[in-house]
Amino acid sequence: MREILEDKRDAGYIGVTGPIPEGSQVRSLGTQPTILSEIRVIVADERKLFRQGLLALFTTERGILVVGDAADGAEAVNLVLTQNIDVLVLDMDLPILDGLAVAERIRRMSDPPELVFLAGRHNETMMREAFLLGARAYLLKSCDFKELVFAIRKVASGDYYLSGPAGHEVMLDYVNPGVSSPEDGGPLTRREKEMCRLLSDGFSTKEAAERLGISPKTAETHRATIMRKLRARNVTDLVKYSLRNGLIKL
Repeated sequence: MREILEDKRDAGYIGVTGPIPEGSQVRSLGTQPTILSEIRVIVADERKLFRQGLLALFTTERGILVVGDAADGAEAVNLVLTQNIDVLVLDMDLPILDGLAVAERIRRMSDPPELVFLAGRHNETMMREAFLLGARAYLLKSCDFKELVFAIRKVASGDYYLSGPAGHEVMLDYVNPGVSSPEDGGPLTRREKEMCRLLSDGFSTKEAAERLGISPKTAETHRATIMRKLRARNVTDLVKYSLRNGLIKL
């Protein structure tokens, strides 16, 4: 039912590559994934104006066809049951049945569509639950339309997508919940958490030292202590910890 597109990484967007089935055709045009057949989509969101806006934007996208829209979770489930679709784009906070309840019902179907969640705010628990229920992508509603289209094309090819720092590495922890970042060396102090937040936000150790008003040598000591306590191998591991503990947001 679904054709496969080539995995490409557009600047700022990160996805996780899935296997390309034998016999699938692949075409490359620039850095964007190129879909070779139409992706059939349903959009589910309580706000009519938001749905109408998305539907209007999708008419400009080649290879994506919106076949229906729903104002609540129950309507979304019924549409999926009656329409042959590839991707369901759904709001996390749908009425009647919320996004997670919809995902729970859809995953029991014999041939469920891929799920792309849209959330109005970052919520670590709900994000993890969404991926455990079979979501392929999770984006904040503050994303632009280009990113949403990219995510839809990624999940239609069998890939995962999560925007934000550390992208696919963080998402893989949700899909494989056995991976973790324990604090075996004890909890971080307030200053260490401040340092961890800055490093996770992309500041160098020297820049973090300037922000905190400490010497570069002290900053290096803090960094080494943080890495030891968290058993972190790199900055990506710090980003994972910071996301889980609310030090930074997507």
